[in-house]
Amino acid sequence: MSSSSNRSYRSPPPTHCENEQPVIRQTSRTIDFPLRRFLGCVEYYNGSKCRTFYWLDPELPNDYYKHEVFKLIQKEKRLKEDKSSLNGKIRDLEREIDFQKATMEKEMFLLQLELKESKSSVNKSKDKSQWVNMDPISVI
Repeated sequence: MSSSSNRSYRSPPPTHCENEQPVIRQTSRTIDFPLRRFLGCVEYYNGSKCRTFYWLDPELPNDYYKHEVFKLIQKEKRLKEDKSSLNGKIRDLEREIDFQKATMEKEMFLLQLELKESKSSVNKSKDKSQWVNMDPISVI
């Protein structure tokens, strides 16, 4: 009995594409091949017509897993969008807080000035009233 191998031959992964650009590892985010890694031209997502393509990962065993993984990819995308939106709202709120703080500090400064002027005015009035209520003979 001869021993034969059932292994199928797979060509080695490319290092450069047909346009002589280095290939890079990328990840598919399609419903048919969710999260399946591959090697492709650096210009792959920029509309390149380059046909250099090499799967690094095996295909998922059935459509159930493909759909489940794809749903997770979509959920991750929505969460990133939500996070971005919330970060924008946080920045807006921080700016509003800074504005309100500056406004309150200005108002507090003006109130402190007004209080100081009022105290000074009250002290001047007290000084005048002391002179007015004094016995003229005691002044001499």
